[in-house]
Amino acid sequence: MSGGVERVTEAQVRRELLREADRDGRRRTRVGAAVVLALALALGVLASRFAATLVLIRTDAMGDALRSGDVALCLRADLPVPALNRSAGRGALALVRYTENGLRREAVRRIVGLPGDEVSVAADGRVTLNGELLDEPYARWRAVAEAPEAQPGGAIEPAETELEYPITVPEGRLFVLSDDREALLDSRIERFGLVEEKDVLGWPLCVLWPAHRAGTRLAGPE
Repeated sequence: MSGGVERVTEAQVRRELLREADRDGRRRTRVGAAVVLALALALGVLASRFAATLVLIRTDAMGDALRSGDVALCLRADLPVPALNRSAGRGALALVRYTENGLRREAVRRIVGLPGDEVSVAADGRVTLNGELLDEPYARWRAVAEAPEAQPGGAIEPAETELEYPITVPEGRLFVLSDDREALLDSRIERFGLVEEKDVLGWPLCVLWPAHRAGTRLAGPE
């Protein structure tokens, strides 16, 4: 199973624009939807030539922030212009690279732990950060039995993750999670692991399409 992110090109976005406009052609919103999509396309294409990249989301691992089928505009993390560069911050969405079965893959995940942070994750996905329960209004919790290990600060079942909590995030690494805590492809499992800071590829800024979500802003670093 991959992280559910795919890079997309200008040609792919143009084709989607035409399909969306054709679908909306049978509705009264044809002109409005076409205009929104055209503006989103123009912004995305312009930005992608200089400072950003376009990614197609293939899963619902990020809950309401990024849904399957969304195309997001991501600010590149390797910009040569210092004024535009961002650093990792808790709560930020990040386009990250990881290795699965020997293959390099990409995914969008949320940063919850920075170097030096002590992180514990309960069976339902709730996070205790540096001894305090983390407020995560964006998260969807796992459905688990009411048991001690399912309470805040408890450990996720070893069979699923093989990790022991609490974890102190080492220098140069980040602890990242899916917003939908049912989706376990994140730092909770050993085959994904803690992400190296150098493997942060970009920062999702906004959704470009579909039309009804175009312009939706995404959380940035602290």
